Amino acid sequence: MRFNFEKYGLQLMGYLEAALPKLIGTILILAIGWWLSNQLVRLMYRAMMKSKTDTGIITFICSLIRALFKIIVCITAAAQLGMNVNSIVAALGAAGLTIGLALKDSMSNIASGAQIIFTKPFRVGDYVALADIEGTVERIEIMFSALRTFDNKEVVIPNSTITASVITNYSAMQTRRLDLHYSIGYDDDIALVKRLLGELTESSQLVLKDPSPLIAVGEHKDSGIAMEVRVWCKTEDYFTLYFEMQEKVKFAFDKAGVSIPFNQVDVHMKPAG
Repeated sequence: MRFNFEKYGLQLMGYLEAALPKLIGTILILAIGWWLSNQLVRLMYRAMMKSKTDTGIITFICSLIRALFKIIVCITAAAQLGMNVNSIVAALGAAGLTIGLALKDSMSNIASGAQIIFTKPFRVGDYVALADIEGTVERIEIMFSALRTFDNKEVVIPNSTITASVITNYSAMQTRRLDLHYSIGYDDDIALVKRLLGELTESSQLVLKDPSPLIAVGEHKDSGIAMEVRVWCKTEDYFTLYFEMQEKVKFAFDKAGVSIPFNQVDVHMKPAG
């Protein structure tokens, strides 16, 4: 039996001619729809930024809307090809249920992301400790949140891990208490040390007057006496004050002749016999 190339070639050309407008329309829908979805999300982002909406809410909503827009574009492109949209939606619903069961961890991340956005345990820009990691909140996305650490590393944490762990927000309050510990020798003058520490806290512009600073003997240790200094400061001044006090106390102790003891071992040897 001889294969009729001409006949089947004509049939193929006829099929391509009939399908070509749909293919072109589908490609245009995908290209234009993809571009428009990105532009619309960008416009939404700018509008919400101008309205001073919380940055975490903005990034969460924009990432969610972007995904929804692109799903709509794909369904529209499928309809252009002549596919039954109702069947596609029904199939997506069934597939979504199956995928949801298979990807329960991902769905948990999405639910946790919504929980973070609406309960606001932290915001973008806050300094927090999440899942034993400290850093500044950079982004709150659908699936994860990103922190920037002190040494400028980005750490991405799944949202479900965040909501299941203890969250410490160091930026939530306007003021913080700074606890400092200094050791002095048993032969040193405690009254002198308290006066020196009091002068340093009073002279610092970062130390708040109310609540008033506390300077006291904290503990009698093996190698010396532990002095406790508790002062209040603005949250943004916490680390600046910490390093300032560490340096000034060392200089003040050296100038006044106050010793800073360290662990040491005394060995006593008895003569034989």
